[in-house]
Amino acid sequence: MRGRILIVDDNLRIQESLSQVLVPLGYETEAAVNITEALSVVETSSVDTALLDIRLGGQSGIECLRLLREHYPSIPVIMITGFGTIDNAVESMKLGAFDFVRKPLDFERLLRIIQNALQMRAVARGNGGSASGPSELVQEPIAISAGMREIFTRASRIAKTNLPVLILGENGTGKEMLADYLHLHSTRSGNTFLKINCAAFPESLLDNELFGHEKGSYTGADSSFPGIFERVDGGTLFLDEIGDMPPLIQAKILRVLQNNEIRRIGGKDMITVDVRFIAASNKNLTRMIENGQFREDLMFRLNAAVLHIPLLRERREDIPVLAKRFMEEINRSEKSDEKVLSDEIMRRFMGYQWPGNVRELKNAVRYACAMSQGDVVKIDDLPPILQMDADHSGGAASVELDPRSKAEASVIRDTLKQVANNKKRAAELLNMSRNTLYKKLALYGIDDPDG
Repeated sequence: MRGRILIVDDNLRIQESLSQVLVPLGYETEAAVNITEALSVVETSSVDTALLDIRLGGQSGIECLRLLREHYPSIPVIMITGFGTIDNAVESMKLGAFDFVRKPLDFERLLRIIQNALQMRAVARGNGGSASGPSELVQEPIAISAGMREIFTRASRIAKTNLPVLILGENGTGKEMLADYLHLHSTRSGNTFLKINCAAFPESLLDNELFGHEKGSYTGADSSFPGIFERVDGGTLFLDEIGDMPPLIQAKILRVLQNNEIRRIGGKDMITVDVRFIAASNKNLTRMIENGQFREDLMFRLNAAVLHIPLLRERREDIPVLAKRFMEEINRSEKSDEKVLSDEIMRRFMGYQWPGNVRELKNAVRYACAMSQGDVVKIDDLPPILQMDADHSGGAASVELDPRSKAEASVIRDTLKQVANNKKRAAELLNMSRNTLYKKLALYGIDDPDG
C-alpha cells in the first residue's frame, strides 16, 4: 500500500471517482461526508493524507480543516475548491492546508500533490521521506542502449565528488531514479537523503519546509521547527522540478550553495549546513533564464555536472529489459503465480512512442498484470491507448476503460456540458492544452458530451 487517503466530500459521486483513480494506483481510501465522520475516521484509522472539499453540504470544509490541524497536525490536508471559492482557498492555506486543487479536478496535478504530501508525512515520521529502500533499478540500473551506458558511466564518477548535479529530462524518464543512484554511490550514502518536488509546494510552505522557522515567527508557529536543510545536514538533498521554484526561494538556495549557511524564518542567527545538491528539471532552463524566469547565477552553480536523460523512444533497446524487470518486481511483490509478458505485447511496446517514458511503461505493465486472468499477460490486458494499433488513431471508444480513465472521461464530459461544448473554454477549465483535450476526446470516444 502506498498510503491511506481520507476523502471528505458530501458528493458521493466525487468520492467514488477519486477512489476509482487512487485504488488502482496502490492507495487505500477512506471516505467521510461531514466533519464528524472525518474526525472519527482519523481517530480510528492510520490516515496519511486527507482530501477535503471546501464545502460539505451545510458544513464548512474550513472548519473541518481547522479541527484536523488542531488535533492531527501531522496529517497533510489537501483542499478541493470549486468556482468562486478562491478566497476560502487562500484562507485554508493560512490555516495550514498543504495545498489546494480546483474543480474540475486535474488528476495528474492532484496525484503529484498527493505524492508530495505523503513524502512530507514520511519526513515527519523520520524515515527520510521515503517509505522504502533503493529499488532494483537503482542498485542494478538498466543501461543496454549506448546513451544510458554513457549516463551511468558519468554518474558513477560524479557520485564520488561533492559537486552539485543537474539532471535534465522529460517527465517519466527516470530523473529521480538517477538521483537515487548518485546518492547510493556517493560517500554520503550512509547519511540522510531527502527529496522535495518544488512544483507541488506553495511558496510559503516550500520556504518553511526548506529553511524552518523560529517560535513566534508567524501566527501558528508555536514552536521552533528545523527545516530540511538542517535535517539533511551531512547528506544529500534532491530538488525535483527546480524550474518551478519561486524566484525568492531561488535566491535563498543560491546563498546556501555559495555560503553553506541558512537562516530560519524569523531567525537572526546563521546556521552552517553541509548538503550535497542534486537538482532536476523537465523544463528548458536556458530559455527560462532568457525569459527572466530562472536565475542565471543559480544555473551557474547547479550545472557543475549535468546529466541529460534521453527519451525512452530514443533508447528502444532498453524497453524489453525494463518491461521484464518491472514484471519480475510485480511477481515478487504480489507473491502470486509468476506471470510473463507475451511476445505480442513486447512488439507493441517496441512500436509505441511512450510520451510518458519509463513511468508510463511501468504503469502499463502494472495495469496489464492486474487485469490479466492467466499466466501470460496479453494485448487485451493493456491500458486502452496501448490496445490501439500503431497505425490506427481511433477505435478507443470500443475499448473498456480503466477506472482512472473512466473518471477522467466523466470529468471531461461534465466540463463540456457546462461550457456548451466549447472546446477552448473546456481546455482552460481542465488546465490542459487544446491539443491534449482533442487527443483525450479521441481516446475516450467523446464526440457529444451528452452521449
